[in-house]
Amino acid sequence: MRYAVAMKLPFARLLLAAAVCCAVAACALPKLPKWSLRKPVPKATPIRFPKEDPSDPKGKRRQIGKVLLVNSEAGFVLVEIRGAMPPEPGLALKCFREGVDSGVLTVSGERQGTHIIADIVTGTPHKGDLVFK
Repeated sequence: MRYAVAMKLPFARLLLAAAVCCAVAACALPKLPKWSLRKPVPKATPIRFPKEDPSDPKGKRRQIGKVLLVNSEAGFVLVEIRGAMPPEPGLALKCFREGVDSGVLTVSGERQGTHIIADIVTGTPHKGDLVFK
């Protein structure tokens, strides 16, 4: 019996020494790299409709493009712009399908050539919907 207790004591000391070594080594590790930390969620930007344009008769909306691609899971659409002046970021746009309102979009800052990305605010826009300013 005494022999069994004597054998367990060095093993317990060895186990305790290993645990202390691991704890000390873990404290000496450098901080986690920035890429491994979670990025903060961006703040929502309020949407705004364009001001009344005096050159527009009776304040009618103008067609500025057409929906080329819809990613409903990520909540954005790809819009092909027709015209020289693309809408500015944060501007609210309306989608229409066969004359019926299909959704409201907000222009994001990403654009390339005649294509812009717009976030879906409400509705369910589809490929081919007309986009109005």
